[in-house]
Amino acid sequence: MSVEKYFVEGLGNEEMYEEMKTSVIFPLIRELQFTYGLKVYQQTGNGYMMCHPNGFAMCQVWYDHDTTQYNYRSPWYRKQRGSSASDRETVSSVKISSLMATLKRMEAVHDQEKVTHGYVSRLTDAVSRLRRKLGDHNKNHGLDGNEVHALMLMALGKSPNSNWVKIDQNKCQLILDKFEEADNIKKTKIEESNRFFTNPFYMIGVDMNNHYLVGKLKLTTVSTDRAKISYETVEPFKRYKSYEDLPDLIPVMTMTKLAYENGNHSKQDVIPIMDEYDENLDAVFFYNSRPTQFDHAWMVTPCSAT
Repeated sequence: MSVEKYFVEGLGNEEMYEEMKTSVIFPLIRELQFTYGLKVYQQTGNGYMMCHPNGFAMCQVWYDHDTTQYNYRSPWYRKQRGSSASDRETVSSVKISSLMATLKRMEAVHDQEKVTHGYVSRLTDAVSRLRRKLGDHNKNHGLDGNEVHALMLMALGKSPNSNWVKIDQNKCQLILDKFEEADNIKKTKIEESNRFFTNPFYMIGVDMNNHYLVGKLKLTTVSTDRAKISYETVEPFKRYKSYEDLPDLIPVMTMTKLAYENGNHSKQDVIPIMDEYDENLDAVFFYNSRPTQFDHAWMVTPCSAT
């Protein structure tokens, strides 16, 4: 019996295939793939990590010989009660059929589209980092109440009639110049974020295993608001053992490695763990937390840059 089909392409080997055949957890893996399409991408102690076909991690499964229970753990599911965070994220049963029934009843296995959208919606952070790098467009005038009073009178065609209510025209000119510059910065932010995100770009994530999740997207609505952002998938995400498995990425990833190999930033493989736009690479880096099985250091760069 071939078990290769239960693994993500390129992440299994003959030794792992043979070991899975005789593993007590294999029947659960088989059921999870049949029901939800999940695939194995890594062995973890006496269990396995499983993900959706596009590579986003979904769960860890294992068999506890002491309790004779099958176990399913995922941060996408959380019980109301439990002795620890780990316990609240875990569903256990001595029977696979009972475990699968609980997963279905509790809707514990989120579908691929929902999981993917949860990660892609974080592109609002990338939009924010790019715009922030381009400067501040806030219009803080620094005028006091009497000066504002004078300007309001002048705007209404009236003359200030008090020594307390007057305005320095030189100061007004400086503020006006500042506001004009703020408008230019705001215009540049919109133009640059549209250039970057409305054309195809790579969204590249690296997890704690140095596995890469890579998709090609473009935004149809560019926003820093997750409720407003919308996107199209140009090429679906896929999990890779290394960025070197994707030839188109090798040049930009090599440049990234060289740019940050001697820097002070923490890195996951070659991607710096930071929130910043690098204009030299034309790439945005952002993260939610340090990489785990379920979280990543992210890099976004236009396809034209690769």
